Amino acid sequence: MNQERTRSGGHPEFATEADFVERFVDKLAKGRTAFGRVQITTEWDHRSGVVDVLARHRRKTLMAFEAKLDNWKRAFHQAYRSTAYANKSYVIVPEHVASRAMRDREEFELRGVGLCSFNGSAVQVLIEATEQDALLRWLREQAHEHFDTLPNEHRAGPKRGSSGSLPAARL
Repeated sequence: MNQERTRSGGHPEFATEADFVERFVDKLAKGRTAFGRVQITTEWDHRSGVVDVLARHRRKTLMAFEAKLDNWKRAFHQAYRSTAYANKSYVIVPEHVASRAMRDREEFELRGVGLCSFNGSAVQVLIEATEQDALLRWLREQAHEHFDTLPNEHRAGPKRGSSGSLPAARL
């Protein structure tokens, strides 16, 4: 995950992208988002790249989240790449960045990528991701195997720079 600092005009509540992701994951782990209770892993590293947050719903639905403080277009391309294995893929950005990204709503809808805003306390789904068939079935299976090996208990905190689990909600 990129440790870039917010630029002028960035969200004052998030010192770094890592802080933004950590706070988003904390919210997801509590089950207080539109995504419900999910298992979570951060910076899941696979052959095609690294996804910031990968979540699995108890129905075995994989959701990939690409987070950026400012560069939503880069997050969009990364999220689109994740549609090859994830059931749903989202870009998550601060509210002020989401309003800029909404100008390209048609591109999100065409590619099946969702858009969420996060202000530090609430996650809002602005564009719902389209359910995807796995183009890379082996990678979808690898993601499920990863979740199947995670302990049910919460870990103290995120692992930076490697695949790790974060507060996995009990299913």
